[in-house]
Amino acid sequence: MKSSLLSRRTLLTGSAGAVVALPWLEAMAGKGAAAQAATAPLRFMVGFGGVTCGGPSTFTPTTVGAGYDLKRALMPLANVKDDVTVVTGLAIPPSGAGSWGGGSIWHASSIGPLLSGVSTPDNGSPRPKGPTADQRVADLLKGNAKFRSLEYRVQPQVYREHNGTWGIISYNQNGNTLQPNEPQSSPRIAYDALFTGFTPPGGGTMVDPVAQQKLLRDRSVLDLVKQQAETLIGRLSMPDKQRLQRHFEEIRTLEMQIANSAQASGVACAQLADPGADPATNTATYDMFDMARVVGYSGENERAPIMTNLMHMAFACDQTRTISMAYTFAQSFIDTQALMGIHRTDLHELGHGGGTDEETADCTAWHVKHFAELVGLLKNTPEGNGTVLDNTAMVMLFEGGNEDPVNGGDPHSGQNMFALIAGRAGGLKPGKHIIANGKHPCNMLISAMQAVGLQSDTHGELTGKIPELFA
Repeated sequence: MKSSLLSRRTLLTGSAGAVVALPWLEAMAGKGAAAQAATAPLRFMVGFGGVTCGGPSTFTPTTVGAGYDLKRALMPLANVKDDVTVVTGLAIPPSGAGSWGGGSIWHASSIGPLLSGVSTPDNGSPRPKGPTADQRVADLLKGNAKFRSLEYRVQPQVYREHNGTWGIISYNQNGNTLQPNEPQSSPRIAYDALFTGFTPPGGGTMVDPVAQQKLLRDRSVLDLVKQQAETLIGRLSMPDKQRLQRHFEEIRTLEMQIANSAQASGVACAQLADPGADPATNTATYDMFDMARVVGYSGENERAPIMTNLMHMAFACDQTRTISMAYTFAQSFIDTQALMGIHRTDLHELGHGGGTDEETADCTAWHVKHFAELVGLLKNTPEGNGTVLDNTAMVMLFEGGNEDPVNGGDPHSGQNMFALIAGRAGGLKPGKHIIANGKHPCNMLISAMQAVGLQSDTHGELTGKIPELFA
């Protein structure tokens, strides 16, 4: 009797040189697959946004549990809300296990506790004192994948003040040495690495770059209209302000619907269209807050969708099973006018009174939007009897929260943080709002790590998952 076992690299070939890769099939699981209840490969993704999240009222849903409402910073989740759980009430303590070091430099000092579960070094360095979550699971998940792990970043350079280590969120333990994994921020190089020597080279494309650029232009027009309208707020009555706010929310919902219309529907493994040259990197000096400030913009709005599509196909084509994505640097100095169409400042100064709470929420939403688009793509990618998202655990973390006291709050705070988790690997049950007072953001990572098969209940100095994520 001929074996029905298929290789993971089995291709379908046809006339005119047509070649199509297969998604994961049970027939690729090997002898005893049925008895072993073999499943599709598991994947793990962790994202980071270098932005403080502003007042909790801009992101904390009123409803607890299923059917939660979307506040301003979470509006991009509209079409994937049932696939994403929002966890609020999280905190990084100023001292003790998994702390940010109290009086030490904030900003990058949250990277260690967030990603490795180990307290920040005394000098406030972004370099953690233990391996990060993605690297702990990389060996577990690698299997036959080409890449043990992939490390990406959207913001290509630091722009001012600190060095490039503030944009690294992945560290691997190599003997006694903790090795930083410099993320790839060039879509051009990331594309070549993923698809050079890749077979098949055909099978269609997911996103037409020309159409994608038009979509981004359309979004910027909506943002411009919104910016112009907001100049009227100071002259309006409270009822009119509320009406205008509802109008802005309707525009944002429309933007999300437009964005999701560009997502793939049922695309499995295929080579993406060539992204062309990377957008130019640029910095400029402006007078902000009575001093010269350097801000930068390097086409992050064009870079982010490309990197999102690359992550999608890296998972769908089983090129890797572990990805870390730093959307922005800690203490990011991206020009918010170029990024979001609001007045000129940067993501960092926005949290220091450089803009309104609503504008801060919109910049948080920029990160949420790209995370949500990846969720949508994986949800629409069939695999076995389900989708790739069913076999994935994804976590989105942010640099800081806000103490939100009567005096207006402290953006350099580990209090009132929130995080997102998506996917259904390992029994995760998304689509809820969970209040996890007293829990560390790293407890989210422990939950996701266990969902993809890590047996340990400890990461760094912290122990325990969040049981409600599986309930």
